[in-house]
Amino acid sequence: MKKGFTLIELICVIVLLGIIAMIAIPTINTAINNSKEKAYNEQIALIEDTAKTYTSKHSLKLPNQTNGSKLCVSVAEMQKDGLLTSEAIQNPNYEEGSTDAKKKNKTFTGSVVITWKNNKYLYKYEQNPSC
Repeated sequence: MKKGFTLIELICVIVLLGIIAMIAIPTINTAINNSKEKAYNEQIALIEDTAKTYTSKHSLKLPNQTNGSKLCVSVAEMQKDGLLTSEAIQNPNYEEGSTDAKKKNKTFTGSVVITWKNNKYLYKYEQNPSC
């Protein structure tokens, strides 16, 4: 009696491994992309919260309390003030050579736009703010 596997048995194992890979790889990629998006949103929330801290230290810079008045606080200003470090604001979605706004910068370089609206200040991070 010969020892070993037949060609049919080996082909069946390879086919089964291929099927498992076809099922597993998209699921893993989805999980990775979801975690990158969650980390990206957490970074944005950190930057916006840091802008709140910045404006509490520099309250005279806040915009007038008239609807639509704006102020931009750049990430660079917050870093200069010691509130953010470049390590703390790495972009988890970064892809070298990408043209997508969410993926092209290794770190966040935009600004937080602070707007007075409906009797409160709104903080929104923008990569390329209009103010």
